[in-house]
Amino acid sequence: MSKLWSAVDDYFNAELNADDEVMTGIPAQNEHGEEEFAAQSKHLHLLAKIKEAKSILEIGSLGGYSTLWLGKSLPEEGKMASLESNAEYAEIAERNITAVGLEDKVEVIHAPAEDTLPKLLERGYPRFDFIYIDANQALYPDYLEAAIDMAKCGSVIITERKIEDRFEEEANGPEMQRFLKILKDEPRIDATALQTVGAKGHDGFIMAVLD
Repeated sequence: MSKLWSAVDDYFNAELNADDEVMTGIPAQNEHGEEEFAAQSKHLHLLAKIKEAKSILEIGSLGGYSTLWLGKSLPEEGKMASLESNAEYAEIAERNITAVGLEDKVEVIHAPAEDTLPKLLERGYPRFDFIYIDANQALYPDYLEAAIDMAKCGSVIITERKIEDRFEEEANGPEMQRFLKILKDEPRIDATALQTVGAKGHDGFIMAVLD
């Protein structure tokens, strides 16, 4: 990881995010070190606000840091479901959500996403305006298909991807090829991909919008 990448993140976090309790309070108590990632998570927050999302789905809570930023973007009547299969991470996320007063808007569902996704609409959730996927990359094609099924015209789907040295191998692998095929073959989808660098290292995301 470049020291410059981290220095730039530190600078802009201090200038733009330092007064936000999501960054300065909760992350200080989070053992997973997510305090470094305020810029990336606030980027999600702003995208959800631009979309004026009233319903948000997150696949992969981890400690709930991105969950908090997304939850803070919701209007008063908004609702969010965050799916997490790891019991420890789900507990941390729930504790952090309660600490910032978002427990009435955000529900952490502790179960494998592949089991939970088909049941979310039955649980009373509406079709989602904004969907964020940051979980087991091997299952991304399945998550993407489920996300499309639970989206609607105008919905935004953001998929986080860790970029590693073996990217060329992964790009030609079955998971990536199937994932891209879904995006290209679905006539309602318009999508692009961007690389990012920073305290998280070399990362990236794919953004898709349903027409």
